[in-house]
Amino acid sequence: MKPIPFLTEEEIQKLQEAEAHSSKEQKKTAEQIEAIYTSGQNILVSASAGSGKTFVMAERILDQLARGVEISQLFISTFTVKAATELKERLEKKISQQIQESSDVDLKQHLGRQLADLPNASIGTMDSFTQKFLGKHGYLLDIAPNFRILQNQSEQLLLKNEVFHEVFEAYYQGKQKETFSHLLKNFAGRGKDERGLRQQVYKIYDFLQSTSNPQKWLSESFLKGFEKADFTSEKEN
Repeated sequence: MKPIPFLTEEEIQKLQEAEAHSSKEQKKTAEQIEAIYTSGQNILVSASAGSGKTFVMAERILDQLARGVEISQLFISTFTVKAATELKERLEKKISQQIQESSDVDLKQHLGRQLADLPNASIGTMDSFTQKFLGKHGYLLDIAPNFRILQNQSEQLLLKNEVFHEVFEAYYQGKQKETFSHLLKNFAGRGKDERGLRQQVYKIYDFLQSTSNPQKWLSESFLKGFEKADFTSEKEN
């Protein structure tokens, strides 16, 4: 199929005017038309719940497919798995409808291929996309292709405890073991064990999950306040 050029700004404006003066019961708004047909530049569409985001996204995808774009060339991210499923169902229905209504043989063949490729299209949440991406290219980071996401809180806690004890032992027996021992005592309290330090480390770790750059926050915000701290001095009880 020969690619069909995308609409120019002038053509989009004419389409908006025609839609506004049409006798349709449900008309596209000027903003929806702009979001559907604008191309060649980055666009950001801010819309509230129930304003037709899925409709606009589906129409934008359908317009690109009708112009010769392959569904395999598109990355389409949704916020939830449910939204991704609904979008796929809507695209399947609309593409099938276009195939039946079109008299263009080349377009029908092209859309038929897109319909066949739809189940494998990159339509889903960012989580599913990154999981699929790591499955293919994780070897570059020494990640096994059969990895899985820990979703069970008990499993997460076991792994967190395991990592903590490995790091704890490394510091406790390392070159700065005396300094680390003093730090440990500052958090031990009456318990005389690592529980106090572990709780504080976990609290900081949980907070870091809400930051955009944990390493940067640690170096520029958290650790800066301890540059002059002396952990070698002990408080007398």
